[in-house]
Amino acid sequence: MKTLGKFINIGATLSPLLIVGAIATTAQAQSTPLSEPNVKLNVQRTSGNCPATVGLWWLTLPYEGGAEHTVVADTRAFADTVKLIPSQNKRFVEFVAPLRSDYASCTGQTKGQEYNFYHVEFKNKQAHFRVDLRKINAPDRLITYKTIAGSRPYVRWAIAD
Repeated sequence: MKTLGKFINIGATLSPLLIVGAIATTAQAQSTPLSEPNVKLNVQRTSGNCPATVGLWWLTLPYEGGAEHTVVADTRAFADTVKLIPSQNKRFVEFVAPLRSDYASCTGQTKGQEYNFYHVEFKNKQAHFRVDLRKINAPDRLITYKTIAGSRPYVRWAIAD
């Protein structure tokens, strides 16, 4: 936690423009256009009409001994609004979004994915997007920021050795 704490303290003093520039540089290094999600989670449908995938914009900013991750879920593909579920948990966050009428019958989830710490579940006319860092085997990992940006779930989290 010592390394992670140092990073967070340093990050708190950096200009937001500097951070945005670093994220943009990382995104360019990944050579993935920011207009489209760079990660697709496949939806395993149980019943109803479901989207085939859920897109994520996932950017990584490496630093010595770890990395900071920013993820934005493209819930706008199946829902118009999203709500952050309040919690003090630093390793788990959940958002809920009422499904649009064309997907309201959907029951299913993203499961067995390579990125199992990102999970979307469709049930009861809602989509639940979760980031669960408890599924990552690393000594230091925590959610540093969570909000709704552009009507989409936005989570920043860090991990250190």
